[in-house]
Amino acid sequence: MNGNNMPGPATITETAREIRILRNVDVLVVGGGPGGVSAAVSAARGGASTVLLERYGHLGGMATGGLVNAIPGLSTVDGRQMIAGLVQETIDRVAKRGSAHILDKRYWGKNDQPLVDMYMETGYSIFFLRKHPDGGPRLIHGALIEPEILKYEFNALCSEAGVEILLHSWGTRPIMDGERVKGVFFESKSGRQAILAKVVIDSTGDGDIFYQAGAGYDGHIAPNRRHSNLALSCWIAGVDVGKHAAFRKEHADEYAALITEMRGEPPKRRTSLLPGMFASPAYMLDGYFQDILPNHKGVMIVQPHVHADDQADVEEMTDVNLRLTKRHVDHWEFMRKNVPGFEDSYIVQTAAQLGTTGGRRVEGEYRVTLDDLFSNTVFDDTVAIFPNVETGDSIVSNPLVHIPYRALIPKGIDGLLVACRGFSSSEEANLYWNLIPHCMCLGQAAGAAAALAAKANTGVRDVDYGALRGRLAAQNVILPE
Repeated sequence: MNGNNMPGPATITETAREIRILRNVDVLVVGGGPGGVSAAVSAARGGASTVLLERYGHLGGMATGGLVNAIPGLSTVDGRQMIAGLVQETIDRVAKRGSAHILDKRYWGKNDQPLVDMYMETGYSIFFLRKHPDGGPRLIHGALIEPEILKYEFNALCSEAGVEILLHSWGTRPIMDGERVKGVFFESKSGRQAILAKVVIDSTGDGDIFYQAGAGYDGHIAPNRRHSNLALSCWIAGVDVGKHAAFRKEHADEYAALITEMRGEPPKRRTSLLPGMFASPAYMLDGYFQDILPNHKGVMIVQPHVHADDQADVEEMTDVNLRLTKRHVDHWEFMRKNVPGFEDSYIVQTAAQLGTTGGRRVEGEYRVTLDDLFSNTVFDDTVAIFPNVETGDSIVSNPLVHIPYRALIPKGIDGLLVACRGFSSSEEANLYWNLIPHCMCLGQAAGAAAALAAKANTGVRDVDYGALRGRLAAQNVILPE
């Protein structure tokens, strides 16, 4: 029996054919999410002819089409900003259009009670508050962004840098010359075509290119971890958020009973939160966020997570997508009938793409592990520094985590770099460092390195770190002194 339970052969041989080469460039980036955009912009700013392939009709991935609009964890718990570069540049661009919520710098590392209360009440405590070993919450630098404006700004960043964007184009298979990746086949409405490149960057998030290139990888994720889930976000507008919040607070037992009735089971405390996170009662109970973006009056954001055995399995992805779409409508109708504040609400949009939170992690020249989270190791080839704001009491004794360039280079494969959450890392380490800002940092580093390798006609392993460091520093990336 074959995979779709129909009679017939389990495999079929595809007929050989000539494939048109659409472009021959210095750098090809596959995947136009936040990490892919950063990789493409960084490469193009380095003087490399660059093409960016994206399967959807927009850039931004989970930050736009996935409606996951939080860019958290940019500073240490004591208020030092460590993630800047294209992350901060992007936030600033969106903010200039009045389309971002940013925690004011004067509050970073502080315990301002009105702000703490606001984030707890709206559900955004998981993004803006962290536990300090002294027991109190601390505010950390982060932002919320308007996805539609981010689409525009990502387009503009690429255009200004000279990146050629190809939307509606799904990178499907690497073109190999022995152990070297020299391009990618992609599918679109125009049929199958190819792009050749001196360096390819896999920014698919799921390792779509590196695993087909024959790179080793690890895809195991324990089922109780945050990044073992698929998600499908939904925005509900027309909510009287004050009325809803008052009911939830003043009639807590009745509200909990309604949520139990709606779900068909008692609410379960979420076990996937990281040790350093604070979670508000609203988030823990029903997963609803009260939108605090400018001009987003009366909007509630719902982000349900469903465990998946394999987030890259098309049948499981389809099943989860269908179930969550139905769940959004069923739950919204229940809330509208039974919960004060939702009487005049409506579903304004459901995410255009299913949210994957984890997946394949390449076997690289260096593998980032939990030891690196707790060792304060500064690598000679550090390309990103991440604030450690997730691991409980160690956030003071081990405030920074350095990521080496080698974690982006697949073992045994030439001509390929890996950005986004597929970087070489253990399951535990990847849990902490696979969010939007981390993917953007890794993408920026990969793009800068790819441009250096392409322009010098050298392999990605031969990139001079001094030159790479200079390129990143010129793009306002914070690196070791």
